[in-house]
Amino acid sequence: MGTGTRTASAMEGIRSTMAALEALFLEEEELEAATADGNADESVVDVMGRLYRLRLARLEVESTLEAQNAALKARDSAEAFDLQQAMTPPDASTHDRTYAEISAVEEIAGVLTISSGAAGAFLSQSRRVCSLPSVYGNLFSGALSWQGARIIADETEALDHPAAVALADHFLDPDAPNPARGCPAANLVPSRLRAKVRAWRERYHPESIEKRHTKSAADRRV
Repeated sequence: MGTGTRTASAMEGIRSTMAALEALFLEEEELEAATADGNADESVVDVMGRLYRLRLARLEVESTLEAQNAALKARDSAEAFDLQQAMTPPDASTHDRTYAEISAVEEIAGVLTISSGAAGAFLSQSRRVCSLPSVYGNLFSGALSWQGARIIADETEALDHPAAVALADHFLDPDAPNPARGCPAANLVPSRLRAKVRAWRERYHPESIEKRHTKSAADRRV
């Protein structure tokens, strides 16, 4: 997908969600205006019930918007880092490459107003989320929260790319060769989602937990 097409798709998704949210706010305004004028057919309790349901509906749409925003932040962070690397000369020294990477992380931290450590973790998770099409797609559609996307990114960290894609597709792609059954992953609370993803990963990639421990120990030494 070209950059222009992808940008248009992203903006259309945001506009659609915002339109749905605006419609719910307008519905509330119309109901309150009718109530104030004495033109509402419902009782006070019925009106309050409708206002309550409107709040729940808005929460749902706002969660979708939050997920879409998280997807865009993840994509822009990952691509900013990749562009920084692409601008680094091929013959640059290890020191210069490291400096460029650190500079990118620091600038992302400044823009998002978070610590350098948090920016580094967010960037790592963002790059992995963006490398898994079903994760990014479900995040941007609002079907999956950022927390859910981050869990899958974390649990696939020690896997090679094909295995990570297969794991994500198992839980998020209904057309995958071996899709998960039962409650959709996007509907699971974070702790349950992590448990199911981890159980599946260790069943099919039992060596991955050892690799994760080794990597974690190496990162702590760094």
